[in-house]
Amino acid sequence: MKEEEIIEKLQKFGLTKYESLAYITLLKLGPSKATDITKESGIPHTRVYDVLSSLHRKGFVDIMHGTPRLYKPVNPEVILEKIKEDLIADIEDLKKAFLELYKSVHGEELPEIWTIHGFDNTLERAEYIIRTAKYEVLINTPFEFLSLLREEIKKRKDVIFVIISNFEEVPEWLKRDNVILAKSGGAPWLMASWIIGDIDYALFFGALPRDRRKEKFYSFWAKSAKLIQNYMHWFYTIYLDNSTIIKPINYDKLKKPLQLVNIRTLITLLKQISLPREIEVIGKLVENKEAITVRGKLVEFEYTPLTASIIVDDGEKKWKVGGLGSYFEDIEGEKFILLD
Repeated sequence: MKEEEIIEKLQKFGLTKYESLAYITLLKLGPSKATDITKESGIPHTRVYDVLSSLHRKGFVDIMHGTPRLYKPVNPEVILEKIKEDLIADIEDLKKAFLELYKSVHGEELPEIWTIHGFDNTLERAEYIIRTAKYEVLINTPFEFLSLLREEIKKRKDVIFVIISNFEEVPEWLKRDNVILAKSGGAPWLMASWIIGDIDYALFFGALPRDRRKEKFYSFWAKSAKLIQNYMHWFYTIYLDNSTIIKPINYDKLKKPLQLVNIRTLITLLKQISLPREIEVIGKLVENKEAITVRGKLVEFEYTPLTASIIVDDGEKKWKVGGLGSYFEDIEGEKFILLD
């Protein structure tokens, strides 16, 4: 890299041109007097002491007191690592500030929808969703694409998978306790691909590309709780409800407590086990949006294309609990924790 380019980059980190020149000169000379730095760098003698003092305050130079006074460059690895840490911290602070500003005006998180170009990039995003999900992963995709996710799926035994595909037969790597499998219905449009992780991320796209079109292929990536809530609803009412369960979950062998964030995933699981079940629900009262946690017996559920709810009996009251966006129920459930 040319010296001019280094100076330009150092200026982006808050150094002046003279400060950049002085630091580069010290790296060349080692510990030096101010007069030597002036001769080598061309910085005017009337400015060099101010420049070196400023570099000392910014952490780029150490001063070695004595006669004559020497100036020593701080190890560039140390100073650049410090700059990197400060930049990352500032960026994270700005992200939080911007999101809080948006939320204070709009009352919701800033939605994000991106177009992902290229088949390999789409595959990488699908793997990322599976790798980072904390509670549940919903997948609706042709078996050709599902097979590409094999290794990431095999690694996750701590989340619930609900997978819909055009199975001919179930492979061994999907015969696992935490996996629900469904064979898609006959309509071709049922094989549009959706990969959804919790309420954090969603990826969706249409028909798989032929090899010669993989670079022109594109998909859509979303990060928005409200959007993903709708995607989850469509996943169940359009896809799963028009498919046939071919492998239920092995609930008794799953580690408890078992946490889920989507009520339709919860009810899909409940359809395969007996009631009542001990449950804890974390959410908000629909009436006033106050935070609430209810623990009791899950005694029944309702599931239709329009509504999904459960009844939790805490010994004093039977609470009607819905999912995110509830307004007919008593509680808007944000997390459902099965305890037995």
